[in-house]
Amino acid sequence: MNANKILSRKGRRVFTITSSATLGAAVSRLTKRRVGALVVIGADGVAGIVSERDIVRALEHKGAAALALPITKVMTNTVVTCTESSTLTWIMNKMTRGRFRHMPVVRHGDLAGLVSMGDAVKFRLADLEDTLTNVQSIVASIAHEVRQPLAAIAANGGAALRFLEGTPVDVDEVRAALNRMIADCYRTNAVFDGIRALFGSGEQPMQSVCLNDIIVEVLQSLHVELEKHGVRVHSQLMAAQASVIDGNRAQLQEVVTNLIHNAVEAMDATTDRARVLNVRTELHRRDAIRVVIEDSGIGIAQKQLNRIFTAFVTTKPSGMGLGLAICKMIIERHGGNISALSKGRTGTTMQFILPISTTPQKKSLLHNTLNAPRPAKDRRMARQGTARRGVSKSKPATLTCGPVGPREPQSADA
Repeated sequence: MNANKILSRKGRRVFTITSSATLGAAVSRLTKRRVGALVVIGADGVAGIVSERDIVRALEHKGAAALALPITKVMTNTVVTCTESSTLTWIMNKMTRGRFRHMPVVRHGDLAGLVSMGDAVKFRLADLEDTLTNVQSIVASIAHEVRQPLAAIAANGGAALRFLEGTPVDVDEVRAALNRMIADCYRTNAVFDGIRALFGSGEQPMQSVCLNDIIVEVLQSLHVELEKHGVRVHSQLMAAQASVIDGNRAQLQEVVTNLIHNAVEAMDATTDRARVLNVRTELHRRDAIRVVIEDSGIGIAQKQLNRIFTAFVTTKPSGMGLGLAICKMIIERHGGNISALSKGRTGTTMQFILPISTTPQKKSLLHNTLNAPRPAKDRRMARQGTARRGVSKSKPATLTCGPVGPREPQSADA
């Protein structure tokens, strides 16, 4: 916090009086403007400051006759000034040591504003409150974000134990559960890196990331949870090489995890229809990627939709109200936007849109992918895949976002 920020918030208007005025005129002006000090302007600029303290001191010595005195006989002549870049700490230290309460702010020798001790204390307290709020948010964010991979580790550990108790032991399933646990341990570490980057003041580390890969990894990580809650997953992902963006992988992974986890929880109370999670990626206006996550849960009341991305606002009895707020912060830091649409009591659609990587090579790759001719057989298979509503028991395959040739949009069900 510096003087410029203080003036930007409180205003730059300064009440002044000429050096030829009387003390009585200064009293009248202070009363009319309801301020505690006036800057005295002389022929060469700022000549002094007359404050309530100066007036009381003059009245004590001269009585009512003091009101007729020239203001130059009463004002404080030694004026300590600061610049717009002077820090709040420096200003408060100067005022405390000099035992004065008002400091003019100058810019290139001209009066730019006035900062009082009251202003300094007010903004210092606001700074401390902001710091405390940030600390609380960071602690709450860590608790919220780490809970999900830890829960996944516990769920996969429980699954591994169940497979070990089977006869014969299903070694492949045990291995798969252990691999998911290892992946979630790495994801927990990535959560801390993501939160540090999110709340830090430096540049966020960005790299080319494939949104399809992130979605598949999250679905694999939450495989046990999805199975436990009886959720069927329908995924329709665009060509992998077209879903590459510049972003922070760990943070985007947390966004997808949060949205899918919320969708699963929203479907817990669904008993009259199938619990279906639809996930898809698609091109948005040829310069962005849209990720859509739909559930068949109970939906969100319309009056709550406008507030669900606000910190500490939650629709869940035991929720912290941070998940969607963090998602919004991450997506906006990536130059995108996130929104929600509720279909009454038949489900909720969450979507976020992120700009496509802007490097010429990736733009060219996207253009080639979108405009590549498709054989009639492939078009027919794509239509069949889109229309298909059944769910296979196979796990989603890992998607590769390397420099591969054009291929059809993927329709993978899990």
